[in-house]
Amino acid sequence: MDDGEMTEGAASGAAPAAELSRLGKLWTLFFVFAKIATFVIGGGYAILPVAEREFAEKRGWIKDEELLDMLAIVQTVPGIIAGNTAIYIGYRVAGFWGALCSLIGIALPSVVIITLIAAFFSRTPMDNVWLQGAFIGVRAAICGLMLATAWKMWGKVMDGVVPYLLGLGGAAGIVMFSWNPALVIVAAALVGAAYYPACWYWTARRRAAGNGGE
Repeated sequence: MDDGEMTEGAASGAAPAAELSRLGKLWTLFFVFAKIATFVIGGGYAILPVAEREFAEKRGWIKDEELLDMLAIVQTVPGIIAGNTAIYIGYRVAGFWGALCSLIGIALPSVVIITLIAAFFSRTPMDNVWLQGAFIGVRAAICGLMLATAWKMWGKVMDGVVPYLLGLGGAAGIVMFSWNPALVIVAAALVGAAYYPACWYWTARRRAAGNGGE
């Protein structure tokens, strides 16, 4: 076999490997998000630390703090947070088909479970003490998961006076005055977009002035 045939054979054998790698990513996206939707209770906020561990820490497919930046965006667009998160990560990893596989993975367990519940819910006595106790336990666990997510995000985000003012001010506005959370996020984004570039600008000017003085 001459060099041309060997080169052609190598080239023809490279395509299936690349395709297999892409299919592997699509399957991983579907399987991981299906697993998250099945076993993680608490909605979009509760899946964030799990998704970060799966796709940032274990696989390195996204950056460590990328989900935090993405969260500010997905909360201001229509749709549930879990679905928007899955679409974002899937698209970042494998484009359109990655987004589609991720969305199917995150939605399929809920569709199956809710359909089964709806089919048998009418036969379930809602005043059953065991059922009421289970609901109370689930709600308590969801609150704990959301607090754990907030605690993890707090340590990464709160690194100055302005983040504390925005975070505490937004929380107070939502709790005390029933502000729209989407409007709070947009307002915080505008403040951050104005404040931090101004800080970088004045810091650069002071450094330039100091270097000029030398």
